[in-house]
Amino acid sequence: MAGRIPDQFIDELLARTDLTDVVSSRISLKKTGQNYSALCPFHNEKSPSFSLNPNKQFYYCFGCGAGGNAISFVMEHDHLDFVDAIEVLAKDAGMEVPREQGAPDRYEQNAELLKRLSESATFYQRQLIEHSDKLKATNYLAQERGLSGQIAKVFGLGFAPSGWDNLLKSVGTRAEHQEQLYRGGMLIEKKDQPGHYYDRFRDRIIFPIRDSRGRVIGFGGRAFGDEKPKYLNSPETPVFQKSQELYGLFEAKQNTQSLDQIIVVEGYMDVIVLAQHGITNAVATLGTSVNSQHIRKLFKLVSKVILCFDGDKAGRAAAIRGLEASLTVMQDEKQLRFLFLPEGEDPDSLVRKEGKDAFNLRLEDSASLSHVLFDHARNQVTLADEEGEAQFARNAMSMIQQIPKELTFRSILIKQLSEQSGIDSDTLGHTALPKVKSSYDKEASSTTNEPEYYDHPAHDAPHHDYDDYPASPYADYHSAPYSNPEYTPQTGKTGYKKKGKFNKQKDEAYFPPAPSSLSKIKQASLCLLLHPHIAQHIDIPDPIINQANDELKIFGKIWRYFAKHPEKNAGHLLGELAENVTYQPIIDLLNHQDAATKQKITNAKQEVLDMVSTLERNLGLNNSIERLKNKGNESIKDTNTKQELRNLMDLIRQKKS
Repeated sequence: MAGRIPDQFIDELLARTDLTDVVSSRISLKKTGQNYSALCPFHNEKSPSFSLNPNKQFYYCFGCGAGGNAISFVMEHDHLDFVDAIEVLAKDAGMEVPREQGAPDRYEQNAELLKRLSESATFYQRQLIEHSDKLKATNYLAQERGLSGQIAKVFGLGFAPSGWDNLLKSVGTRAEHQEQLYRGGMLIEKKDQPGHYYDRFRDRIIFPIRDSRGRVIGFGGRAFGDEKPKYLNSPETPVFQKSQELYGLFEAKQNTQSLDQIIVVEGYMDVIVLAQHGITNAVATLGTSVNSQHIRKLFKLVSKVILCFDGDKAGRAAAIRGLEASLTVMQDEKQLRFLFLPEGEDPDSLVRKEGKDAFNLRLEDSASLSHVLFDHARNQVTLADEEGEAQFARNAMSMIQQIPKELTFRSILIKQLSEQSGIDSDTLGHTALPKVKSSYDKEASSTTNEPEYYDHPAHDAPHHDYDDYPASPYADYHSAPYSNPEYTPQTGKTGYKKKGKFNKQKDEAYFPPAPSSLSKIKQASLCLLLHPHIAQHIDIPDPIINQANDELKIFGKIWRYFAKHPEKNAGHLLGELAENVTYQPIIDLLNHQDAATKQKITNAKQEVLDMVSTLERNLGLNNSIERLKNKGNESIKDTNTKQELRNLMDLIRQKKS
C-alpha cells in the first residue's frame, strides 16, 4: 500500500543492514586499519579519499564531502529517491516494506499487468536467440546496425516473429492474462470478434521500455524494412504514458558511474549506439517532443541536460519546442543546453564516424539556453531598424517572462537582453506582454490524439567491415530469463476489468504539478540534511529558533540534532523521529528537485550562515518597527528615537537593495 514508511521499520532496516556489504557490492573497497578506503564513486579522483567506518556504519569522502549511511549511499550511487532506496535495501535484507494506511499507487493496482509485460519482454528476448527465424533479427542488429550481443542484452532487445498469435499463445494462456495483455497494449481486439485478440507486435525488433526503477511498462517495435509504421510504440495504458517516460533512463542510471548530465536524443538506436561507444547517459523521448515533464524529471536527477538535435530544419524546430517546454520549469543552478549536429547526421551515425571523444567535445561545445533563446527571438525579426530591435525585445521577453519570477537566471537573461537591445532592465522587467501561443502549447494541446506509432528517421548506420563478427553474432546474448531488477509482483487483486475497455479518463494516473521553489529557510534546512557536519560550526541565536514559524521549527530541530550528533546524517535523523508532523516535511525536502544540486555544493555552510544573517537583520528590523509603533508619533521628537528611526530607514533601504 502507498503511504508513509513507519519510523520503526527504518530503524530495524538500518540495524540489519551492513554498510560494508552495501558499498562493497557497488565499488571496490580496501581495508585500511579499522576502516575501509576506496576511490569515491561520486566524483572523479586518482587517489582514494572515500572512507568507510564499519563500526559507526558511516562513510565520508574527504574529496567531495559526500557522507552518510546505507540509505544515503544507495540514494546517491543508484540515483534513487528515499523511498526507492529503502525498498532496495529491504529487498536485499529479505524484509517487506510496511506502509501506513493509504491508497495503493497505480503500480500496485496493476501488479498483474506489470507481470504480464515482464513475461512479454522475456518472450521476445527468448525469440531473438531461439526462434527458427532468429538470423533475420540478429543479422539486422549486428550487420546493419552494428550492435553487439552484449549491448542488446543491456537494453533487453528482443524479436517479435511473423504471425498473429505468438505472444498470445505463450503469455496469454488464460482469459485473465489475455485481458491484462490487452490492457497493457500487447494485444489488439478483433473488430468482428469481441473478446478475441491478436498480437500488436509482429515481425519487428522489440525494444522494452522501462521506467526509472527498471519495470517494463511498454514496448517499441521497429520494422526490418521500410514498412509503415517504421516504429510502433505501445499505446497509452494504466502504467505507460508516453509524455511522462524517457527511453533508456533506467539504463543510464545503472551504467553511468557519475551521472551529472543527461543527453536527450530522438530515437532508440541513438541511445543504444551511443551507449555501445561508451556514452551511457543518453535517453530518448517516445514519439513526442521534449516536454516540461521530461525536463522536470531530469532536473531531479542531474544539474545539466543537453538536448541533441539533427542539424536540419526539423531539428531546429524540435529545439525550439524543447526551449519553450523548459522555460516554466527552469531552476537556478540547473543548465539546459542544445547540441545541433551537422546536417544529414544523427547521434547514431556521427558517433560511429567520429568516435566517443569527438562526440564528447561537441557536447562540451553545446549552445546555452540563453544563446538559443536570443537567436530564436532575433530570427523572428523582420525589420532591420529601431522597430526591429523593439520587436526582438518583445520576442525575447515573451519567452523570458515564462521563467519563474524568483529565479536569478531570469534576472540574468533580462540583463543580457538589456545589453543587446539597449532597453533599460527595469523597463524590460516591468513590461507586461501578452502571452504568445508557442509551438509547444499547440503540440501539447493535441497530444491526446497522438497516434500509437511515430515515423522516426531510419538512422541507418554507415556500412562497416563485419568480417570479424563470429558466425553467431549474438553468441554472448544468453537466454537467462528476463526480469525486472526492482519489481516483485504483489499478490491480491489484479486491477483489471473483466468487461469493457480501459477507461483512460477514469484510470489514468494523476501527475501533480512541479514542486515550487524552496524558501531560503527550507534551502538552509536541506543544506543541513545533506551536509550535517556543518551544523557544529554554526551558531543560531535563540530569538530566531524561538520564533513561532513552522519552517524555522523544522530548521531548528535539524540544526540541534546535527550540532549534537555531528557524526550522524539524515538517515539517522529520520530513524529517530517519532512525530509525523516533522517527519513528512523532512521527507519532502529530501525528495525535492533541488536535493541533487544541494548535495553537490561546496558552500553549504555559507548558505546557511547567509540565511541566519538575513533572519537576524529582519528580526532587528521587525523589533525596531514594533518598538517605534508602541512609542507613537510624539516620541519621535526625542533625539534617541530620531536616531533609531534613521537606523531603521537604513535597514529598510538595505533590505530593498
